[in-house]
Amino acid sequence: MSARVELFVGALILFPEGPRTVVGISPIGYTTRDIAGTMTEVPWVDVAPARAVVSGHVDAVAESLVAVLSGLSDAALQESLDRQEIVLTLKTGFARGHRSLARKGEPFPAFDPANGASDTKKCATMAKVLEQEAQQDRRRQRELEGGKASARSRVGAVSQRQLLNWLADYDRDINGGLLALVDKRRVRRHTMFASLDPEVRRVAQELVSHPDGTWSVRSVDELFRRTLLSLKAEGLDAMEVPEATLRAYLSHLKKAAGATTRSHTTKKLRGVLALSAYPALRPGQVVAIDVTRADTFCVDPWTGQAVSVEIITAIDVCTRVVLALRVVPRSANAVEAGLILYDVLRPFSQAVEPDRVHDWRWAGVPETVGAIDDAIVEAERLSGRPLLGEHAIPGLLPDAIRADKGSIFTGGYFRQVCASLGIHLLLSRGKKPTDNSFVERWHETLQRCLQQLAGHKGRNVSQRGSDAGTIVRDKKGRATFKGDGPGLTPRELELRLREFITTDYHRTRHGGITVVDRAIEDRSPAVGMTPLELFDALLLAVGRIHVLQRPDLLYDLLPTLWLTIRHDGVEYKDLTFDSADLDDFRNVPKGFFRDGDRAAPFLYDPRDLSRLWFRHPHTGAAVEIPWRRAFQLLAPMTDVVLEAATKTVRRRGGTNQGINKAALQREILTTVNDIASIDRLRADPDLVDWKPNKVTAAHLRASRSQFDHDEAAAAASASPTRRTRTVTSTASTRRRADSTGPAPAAGDLTFDPTQTAWPDLESQEGQ
Repeated sequence: MSARVELFVGALILFPEGPRTVVGISPIGYTTRDIAGTMTEVPWVDVAPARAVVSGHVDAVAESLVAVLSGLSDAALQESLDRQEIVLTLKTGFARGHRSLARKGEPFPAFDPANGASDTKKCATMAKVLEQEAQQDRRRQRELEGGKASARSRVGAVSQRQLLNWLADYDRDINGGLLALVDKRRVRRHTMFASLDPEVRRVAQELVSHPDGTWSVRSVDELFRRTLLSLKAEGLDAMEVPEATLRAYLSHLKKAAGATTRSHTTKKLRGVLALSAYPALRPGQVVAIDVTRADTFCVDPWTGQAVSVEIITAIDVCTRVVLALRVVPRSANAVEAGLILYDVLRPFSQAVEPDRVHDWRWAGVPETVGAIDDAIVEAERLSGRPLLGEHAIPGLLPDAIRADKGSIFTGGYFRQVCASLGIHLLLSRGKKPTDNSFVERWHETLQRCLQQLAGHKGRNVSQRGSDAGTIVRDKKGRATFKGDGPGLTPRELELRLREFITTDYHRTRHGGITVVDRAIEDRSPAVGMTPLELFDALLLAVGRIHVLQRPDLLYDLLPTLWLTIRHDGVEYKDLTFDSADLDDFRNVPKGFFRDGDRAAPFLYDPRDLSRLWFRHPHTGAAVEIPWRRAFQLLAPMTDVVLEAATKTVRRRGGTNQGINKAALQREILTTVNDIASIDRLRADPDLVDWKPNKVTAAHLRASRSQFDHDEAAAAASASPTRRTRTVTSTASTRRRADSTGPAPAAGDLTFDPTQTAWPDLESQEGQ
């Protein structure tokens, strides 16, 4: 049914009720006559292109039959048309139903309606004619001898009763005509497994359709056994169930559900998938955030072992620009999720040189507002951006955050951060990763970078090589992955990922973002754009919300503690913190900071509990308040490390033996330093449950905390006349001054403010 045919007076068109001939054509449609002589007007609006069905039998077919007949095989269609010729001959005396289309010798006297023969007599005569035709068909006779008579769809010997049934079926008011003559065995797929009792099918569907990824895959034999048991439990007779048909039905259902648990989950979610993409209209409208396991091993710079890390990413839904990315330990916590928002708020730039790619640098607030007509011009200009030079990573204030229902996003801290910034939190539905599809697709794009790195371990254990994660030392003592080259520390992995984003992902045409030039009348195909091109073009069209880049922006996102300032400082988790900056507030009256008590707000970073920060009420600056014994620390003191040390001291009876506060803090300090030493850790029976990967996570978090606070300190000390200046925080100065402290490990986070061009913060304060 692919060849077009010409519509003319005298043409034959097959309708569901039977063939009609065209007797007239007018400007508004055409007129047809059926086999009974009834005239029918068919408007042109109801006419589809006429299609040839079978050459020599039917010239054209009506639109209402196209879908049905196209689903039949050629043999089934030919058999149905042959049956229609027989029925039309019995009814009209003409094989094609119309006198104007009579073949030579038609009408035969036995079938001529003018002779007045009954249908029974006509059918008896036709049965003899068909029997003679079958005997004279030598090809059919050879097929009968070879047992292949069913291979050809020709009408063979037909009984008188069967011919009468064809006549009755053809004359039915509903579902009559040609469709009534189609062999139902040819269209069994429309009523598949109809022989099974509906109750049996219901029980089988309940068993096989249930898997949603939580059930293990079961065989057809087991499903068959469970179906019979379920039927018996419901009081149904399982003995009369056709076993072969039921097994075939279970196999069909099992194939539809999927062969693996992953396909079970995917098909279970299909019922809630959106049918159209989210219509994000401008940058910053929705930012998607998610965490994924890095599919590559890293080298722990402190233990020299292979470790796994996670990648937390924030991506703009409208433009697909990666706004922020951090490599964090397993598993990411709420503070790290909040600090990714800190990176989203800050615009960065990255310098690409012929022999080096620099890290992302806080680059101030580029702000541009233009007319919508300039957007295409700007996109064309950006498309020629060279690889070498400065590349911008935009910063913006999101309207909404899309995240899953992980505890780091649903906890009070992250919600408080979003509320303080005026950001709506849009949580995905449970077990619906497609709700955050943009960042999930980004995780697939990351594979392009991760597979280039040493230590790649695949998506799961089935893709992992036997040498993955095996570290050997080269002649220079460097840690290398066996057969894969030098390994990367977590910090180096973050730098490589940022380099990939800047030099590859942001510069690559993105299939998910296209622009159609509607000014061209022939509607040219959509042209792909890179994420940064679209971001900058839309920025010109819609403007931007100005995000003031204050140097102490970091401290707006840290959790708050309310502690009482006493003569010896403030106490938190059995530790005493003190500084001369608290002298003016040791004897403040009740209600000075909040109603009802003398407590003051302090900021703390769970990644480094060796210090707190106090927002000075007069200057507004965030002042560092160190722990009294922080100078003796040889280990990172995160909240997890401190909690483990405190529990160990309590198990030893440190708080129940009348030990004073100073002695208790010395005991905690000793335990924290013991946790940092792997050798002493293994020898200490109270710390045998403390795993080395927790030490790695503590080191990574503490070093990243130091980096963030050094960066903020450098920004605070910048001046309008000199934007680069070597500035370090109190903790970093103390670490270098302490000759007993360990040297920075290879791959540790270090901050170099001389490589960073800071914004003119003071001149922006009034904007």
